[in-house]
Amino acid sequence: MAWAVPALGWALLHFVWQGLIVGAVAALLLRLLRRASPRRRYAVCALALFMCLCIPLIHLTWSLIQAGDSPPSPLSMALPAWRRELLVRMPALVVAWSLGVGLMTLRLSLGLVWVSRLRRHGVFAPELWQDRLDALALRMGLRRRVPLKLHAALSSPVTLGFWRPIVLLPAALLTGMPVAMLEALLAHELAHVRRWDYLLNLLQSLVEALLFFHPVVWWLSTRMRIEREHVADELAAQALNDPGRLALALHELSLQAPAPQPGLILSARGGPLFRRIERLLAPPPETASWKLALPALLLACAALSIQSPGPKPAHDVSAANRPRLSVNARHVLVLDENGGKILMSKDADIVVPIASLTKLLTAMVVLDAGLDPAEKLRIASGDMDAGAQDGALLSAGSEVPRATALRMALMSSENRAAAMLARTYPGGGEAFAQALRAKIRSLGLTRTTITDPTGAAPSNTSTATELAMIVAAAARYPEIAEFTSNRQAEVAVNGLARELRNTNPLVGGKGWNILLSKTGSSSAAGRCLTMRMRSGDRNVTVVLLHAEDSEQRSLDAGRIRDSLAHAGESQLHTLF
Repeated sequence: MAWAVPALGWALLHFVWQGLIVGAVAALLLRLLRRASPRRRYAVCALALFMCLCIPLIHLTWSLIQAGDSPPSPLSMALPAWRRELLVRMPALVVAWSLGVGLMTLRLSLGLVWVSRLRRHGVFAPELWQDRLDALALRMGLRRRVPLKLHAALSSPVTLGFWRPIVLLPAALLTGMPVAMLEALLAHELAHVRRWDYLLNLLQSLVEALLFFHPVVWWLSTRMRIEREHVADELAAQALNDPGRLALALHELSLQAPAPQPGLILSARGGPLFRRIERLLAPPPETASWKLALPALLLACAALSIQSPGPKPAHDVSAANRPRLSVNARHVLVLDENGGKILMSKDADIVVPIASLTKLLTAMVVLDAGLDPAEKLRIASGDMDAGAQDGALLSAGSEVPRATALRMALMSSENRAAAMLARTYPGGGEAFAQALRAKIRSLGLTRTTITDPTGAAPSNTSTATELAMIVAAAARYPEIAEFTSNRQAEVAVNGLARELRNTNPLVGGKGWNILLSKTGSSSAAGRCLTMRMRSGDRNVTVVLLHAEDSEQRSLDAGRIRDSLAHAGESQLHTLF
């Protein structure tokens, strides 16, 4: 057994280049299958990871058999100098690898202990929710009963175990999320149970521990976990027959702060949430068959080999052929405030209704008057008719300070607050209307018409271009920037504490640095959004008008944010 250590060392060294080949082939296949089902990409990652484990094992076995069949010659006679030098260092290499494996195994063991504690400290969910989970399990073809437990330390549902799997549910979600959305998340976890994903994830972690030194192993493992979540989403959406419900649940989950957790547990929060939501709402078209990938590749190589000679510019691609960013909103403008450069534009000069985006102008006119922010204002009967709203906080006779009314109009888009601010303007509603028209002229807006301070009237119209100008003016008011960039706030209405929530769910979300924001919605205007946000080292104004619904509006904003983060400066203006 004297050659066992060198044989192991050579197997590890050879796997450095062998693993690179496996990774290159896997990357090519994943590229060719980018529009195929996530199950196929998952299978590619799993097979490649399995090969990464088998290759050094086969090499080690073959080396030991060879050493047993024919005793090795003396070093000085049989091997070149560089190989002898490596052989001398093989024991140290194997010891270093063993230490790494030991540390990774310790990490894995601590994760298993943490998982075991989660299982023990969970309390059984109410029978009603266990019945819901059982019904979902039957719908998804699971014959065994999966217990449902509650745990206060989690931020999303998780799956634990493979022989006796359980689903742990955050206690806060039981009362803080609609039933339909919570059922969608539970369906996602049951998809993991159905596919024995916990066991596969555990085996995957063992491969990571043994081959911790190779970056290809970690890349394959990460891609495998991402595709696993896509597959679970696909199965859950099929069981629910409603992909949109799962997308909404994931979006709601993305707004909550994640709790730390080891990679062993399977969580609904796993993988890039935004990409998962986008795939559920707008799945990419699949190719006719993945088997066409290889012939297509060969044809492409043949075409390259017979093309006419002569150098071509590296970037000889017309703007018409460049990939375009797909957005749901009908009118879009993205402006780099630092240089005043339009980065993206889509029908930005068409006049359309703007709904509650109007309130930015209303707030500026009120603040320009220099009125006492602490003065108490009372809701009158006329204010009650200002645009019907669900969940309005102000009723007839409600009394709030002017600053609170302004916050409510901007942050939670309270129509009655905006109407009251206009009515109590010095000189009354007519004087407010005159001041509003003067403000529009002073800003140089020629295509903006405002007839109502709340935005409820469809006659309130503007363009995406002029709304960017309105945002730039509003940003000069600290009160507007503060009120619209807070996720939530507490105010007093008639002496009672009431909570306000920003109508833009992206405010305060992970990955967002929003400096000013205002949403709007009506049957005529659709779903609108305008905001200033920080992107890298620049401030950017985004205007989205007439999206189909709030979810599509948020997805549009996310696509724009991601394109700004990843596209080059020369590409930005061609993304629409």
